[in-house]
Amino acid sequence: MIMRVYRCTMVAGKDAEFLGTALATTHSWLRQQPGLVAFYAGRPPADSNSRERCMVQIWQNIDAIKAAFGDNWRMPRNLPEEMRPLVESASVSVEHYDIADEFHSII
Repeated sequence: MIMRVYRCTMVAGKDAEFLGTALATTHSWLRQQPGLVAFYAGRPPADSNSRERCMVQIWQNIDAIKAAFGDNWRMPRNLPEEMRPLVESASVSVEHYDIADEFHSII
């Protein structure tokens, strides 16, 4: 399995709009992709001034990522038109990791 870590910094004052737009566009698109095992969207703790956002995606394999993102899968996907005014474009990054260890809590 492959971990895909996407990071971006949102424009100041756009938190609510960013969340609503991400849920309606990016997150709904991801949920439809074959081979996506899980994804987790993260934001800094409430007492932080950071505007960074992170999404960790778990994919079955590289082929599934390539099917979703195309030949440029190592690059961040172009932001949907609705997201462009909400994200500082220079801040967007994506990294990939092989899953090296796994832990499941018994809750």
